[in-house]
Amino acid sequence: MTLEEAADALNAITGGATDASLMSAWESGRRRTGKRNRAGLCQLHRERPEVLFAHQDGAATSVLETSGTAVVVKVLTRWTDLVEAMVSVAAGARE
Repeated sequence: MTLEEAADALNAITGGATDASLMSAWESGRRRTGKRNRAGLCQLHRERPEVLFAHQDGAATSVLETSGTAVVVKVLTRWTDLVEAMVSVAAGARE
């Protein structure tokens, strides 16, 4: 789904006026979602709020660790986080 399509789908659920730039701000961590939009996004993506909003709530690692998964996923919300993650992967690589 594009951001525009996701915003339209969310608006159909919530009756709100979300646009692509607001969706992007939520994804990047520049803005936080409100209660109504959180509920709508959970319905749209068929996922629990603890998973969808862990990056906003600062609990991404602990929520995923307690879910029983062996793989912990970290949501990268800033360019510097992405660069740091790439450097870490490259530094740990073996021939």
